Amino acid sequence: MLWHRRLGLSTFVVLIFLAISGFALNHSPGLKLNQINLSSNWLLDWYGFEVPLAEGFQVDGKWFYQDGNKALLVDGHNAASCTAPLIAVAQTTDGFFALCSNGLNLLNRDAQLIEQFGAIDGLPPNTQAVTVLDNKIYLTFDSTTIDSTNIDAVIMEFNAHSLELKPAQIAPQTLKDMRQAAMPLPESLQKTLKEQSSGPSISLETLILDLHSGRFFGQFGVLFIDLIGLLVCILSITGLMGWIKRR
Repeated sequence: MLWHRRLGLSTFVVLIFLAISGFALNHSPGLKLNQINLSSNWLLDWYGFEVPLAEGFQVDGKWFYQDGNKALLVDGHNAASCTAPLIAVAQTTDGFFALCSNGLNLLNRDAQLIEQFGAIDGLPPNTQAVTVLDNKIYLTFDSTTIDSTNIDAVIMEFNAHSLELKPAQIAPQTLKDMRQAAMPLPESLQKTLKEQSSGPSISLETLILDLHSGRFFGQFGVLFIDLIGLLVCILSITGLMGWIKRR
């Protein structure tokens, strides 16, 4: 009976948890546990999901970034359509120019869409960058999309008013040095973007099931639950022996 009491006290908390989690799993459809999704970074990391930080471009104090759902966001507000990736953002005295894979978005100083310059308007495919130098807009293209020359890249000047392109005589390295690299978004925007987008998640039902079976902690967790099951068997036997002895 002494060992019966010791085993009972040592397994008390785990048995209560197993009973509650088993009850929850048994009534999962009614509790809608499979519809409750968890997307905590530490939980996704534990399950092996890679959650890279969202990146964007900070220009004139504004953050430009893509939401993963074909939209260009500026400080959290939908500004234009933008098929990922958001390649580059540049600024002139008149406004902003955001280059996405589906075209170049022309925005005013308030980051409101004015025009979109795409393939149907004459924008060559695989545009690599948009850069502003001396308030002039330059677009860099992969030369293989334009002709069969051996030049690695072709640079053309873009007229934002007439939406025309003309060849530009400027060194590619000069523009490359002017380009801004994408940076991780501030924590506040990361949080807002995470709430708005549908990224990877784990259902509450899956989490409870893995905790109940011990799989959440790997092979050692499974062995621990097996040990608890063995101890329950011993508790039943010692309890029965104690009851018979008292009779």
